[in-house]
Amino acid sequence: MSVSLATVGRHLLASRSLLHRRQVQVAITIAVIATLFSIVLAPDASPSGWDWIRILLIGFLGASSVLMFASAQFLAADSLDRRPRLVIAGVLVAVALLLNLTFTLGTALIFSIGFTVVVLIATGDSAFRTTKTIASALIATIPFWIWSALEAWTWGLLLLFPLAAIGVISDGHTRAAISPPAPDGSLLTLRAHRLACWLGVLGSALIVMIAGLLSGASNGVVALGAVGAIVLVGLEAGSPQAPASGLKLSSVAIVDAALLWVAVCWIVSL
Repeated sequence: MSVSLATVGRHLLASRSLLHRRQVQVAITIAVIATLFSIVLAPDASPSGWDWIRILLIGFLGASSVLMFASAQFLAADSLDRRPRLVIAGVLVAVALLLNLTFTLGTALIFSIGFTVVVLIATGDSAFRTTKTIASALIATIPFWIWSALEAWTWGLLLLFPLAAIGVISDGHTRAAISPPAPDGSLLTLRAHRLACWLGVLGSALIVMIAGLLSGASNGVVALGAVGAIVLVGLEAGSPQAPASGLKLSSVAIVDAALLWVAVCWIVSL
């Protein structure tokens, strides 16, 4: 038993090396913030201390399992460490699913779907293994999971999926707008990419406003989200165009902040 535990500990420590990667750090930070916000903002729910412990423990087990799956994926197929890491990852996610069942069956199903999506992104093709796709998946699924656990689910959460899709597309246009122009084969100019990202942000705000008018959401908070999106788009539009300026990272940050602001305001309005 001591040897088995030592082996498990060795593999867990080995998977921690992924924590030094910026992409992993960003994903974990987003997951923690989304989890805390979802618990606090769950409508008509008063989470107990036991609820907090279970949710945080499930999140820790899920994150550890994803890291273990990812660390196994990066090993050679004939590596002796690959199989033990996959087994440990499976055990961790199995325990997380059992804890989810202490809430409801639906909570376990939502967790398993979200976990599968994140693992596929984290271990899939490098073209899709980007911070924006992982962040969008986390922001879209974590509120579903937690609000289901706290029996605070509402149809308005479904809007997070199109918002996440628009976010991924808009972020892509923003990054394309700050990249050097392609020598050939580019369908859009840098100016067109920039315009597309603005339309994505403003379109998200418009969708949320329409949904707020058609539902019982707090229109004041929804309007605040729209106003914030307009202000941030104006701020990005007023900045010098990249790549002539040094505002490459700030342009992406502004657009991502605007999209995130719209999503957060929608969750708060529910």
